Amino acid sequence: MPDFDLTINIVVLFVLIGLAALTGFGFRSRQLAKKNRQIAELEKEVMQVSAEILQVQKEYCELELKIKDLNIPVIPMRKGTAAVVAKDNGEDQEKRISG
Repeated sequence: MPDFDLTINIVVLFVLIGLAALTGFGFRSRQLAKKNRQIAELEKEVMQVSAEILQVQKEYCELELKIKDLNIPVIPMRKGTAAVVAKDNGEDQEKRISG
């Protein structure tokens, strides 16, 4: 088995370890910046969608109020007797109304 002598300067070793650590921190900080940017974009998108939903809900409520305020006549679907069910003390009672 060949024997060879390997000498490593301790200063060079520490410099290489430091450079490796800085390179690793640099890569990781770039990854974190990219993830934070993606998170910010997604949060912005969620806020925009939420604003759109609230706008549609507001329009829906306004339309609902307009329809509620209209005096729409009730026209019976058929002529004859209609059944009305009323609850009295938890029991169903049925009345016949002619009309």
